[in-house]
Amino acid sequence: MRDEIVFGTDGWRGRIARELTFESTARVIDAMATWHVAPENSDPGDPWTLPLVYDTRFLSPELARQSAEQLARKGFRVLLSDRPAPTPCVSWHVKSRGLRGGLAITASHNPFEWNGVKVKAHFGGSAPPATYAAIAASADRPLPDRPGGDVALTDLVGPWAEAVGQAVDLAAIRAAGLKVLFDAMHGASGTLFEEIVGTTGSTRVTSLRSRRDPLFGGVHPEPIPEHLGASLERLRTERYDIALASDGDGDRLGVLAPDGTFVTPHRILALLAESLAERGRIGGGIAKTFSTSLLLDRVAARLSVPLHVTPIGFKYIAEKMIAGEVGIGGEESGGLGVAFFLPERDGVLSALLVLEAIAHSGLTFDQLLARQDATYGALAYGRRDLRLPMPVLRSFLDGLSASPPAVRSGEKVTGVSRLDGLKLEFGTRGWLLHRLSGTEPIIRIYAEHEDPQTVSRRLD
Repeated sequence: MRDEIVFGTDGWRGRIARELTFESTARVIDAMATWHVAPENSDPGDPWTLPLVYDTRFLSPELARQSAEQLARKGFRVLLSDRPAPTPCVSWHVKSRGLRGGLAITASHNPFEWNGVKVKAHFGGSAPPATYAAIAASADRPLPDRPGGDVALTDLVGPWAEAVGQAVDLAAIRAAGLKVLFDAMHGASGTLFEEIVGTTGSTRVTSLRSRRDPLFGGVHPEPIPEHLGASLERLRTERYDIALASDGDGDRLGVLAPDGTFVTPHRILALLAESLAERGRIGGGIAKTFSTSLLLDRVAARLSVPLHVTPIGFKYIAEKMIAGEVGIGGEESGGLGVAFFLPERDGVLSALLVLEAIAHSGLTFDQLLARQDATYGALAYGRRDLRLPMPVLRSFLDGLSASPPAVRSGEKVTGVSRLDGLKLEFGTRGWLLHRLSGTEPIIRIYAEHEDPQTVSRRLD
């Protein structure tokens, strides 16, 4: 009996040459194909046309080509990207072409030794848990070969990039006179951000780490402080108004202030929610995941809009967008999306929206952050990732859940929440969250508080 196909928070991933091989990837693709055209699959859209993109990882182009040819033998018309593409690109094509779904060969922000498969649904976002469960249940029941399939090498990036540019006020961005650094971290975004902004105005973008490197320069392609050393070094030697970075498959955003300070995704989400709402570009509520800042609670209260707190994973925010309940939502990890485009994370679009907010404010980025602190109060935030054997991590979290402390670092615990992991709450001043990763043997520990020293003590 073969092992069950296990999907994480967004797709199936494995270590290259261990869990992930050409054979195991083919098994996942077969399962996806079987469910995609199953009679009991009632999702709308053309089921026989599938866009397929891939990132810059080791073997991604080869795995994409194998998957495309495999699907073509089953009768699918596969639109295979002619170059590495951000994952949001395939979501846009699914939605704009009226298709039932699409695929991305990627392991997102995982380290270089990982790769995987993401499935995108008819609404233009990550497949929901029920879809992934149905795919897993379809394993080892491959479709018979069927005539009529083919592989069409297609420019999927160009039309998506044009649509992204049309979703923002490019004229204002180009006229803002900004000097911008964009760090693609050797991932799928490449030079796309620079190409979209262009050179027709006074704003200039410099691309950094834009060439393909399957080893990602020896760093983890996640735009968080410890992996943005290249951007920090450039900020030390040159003046920029802001530095922006995207992850391996281009669906997350990291931001550095001109002095190299990392600006948390919480602050960026709050900044964009306020800017877009005040300009009438979004309506409805704001969605945040369980590990995201109290700052969003304060912004939602000031804007008099509902705040929705979801489990961790952008798919839960997407559900709120599809239902028309929220106009913007984001995660602690840098995934952010707006309902007027797609119920999907998009690092390039998010970066453009940040520049749009700066351009329309008439302020510098530093001044916008200072205004945010003055309006809502400053909050400190931190995260630690601990890699240990999964049985050890589960035992620790089970024990903590069974008997949570009444006091932590000298402060009374006012509440315990188990929406996704275990969160100890400290009134309106802060919280401490413990959560197992959905894809790796890691426990992530998050802390927020009005006092930065309290954050450090809690994480210690």
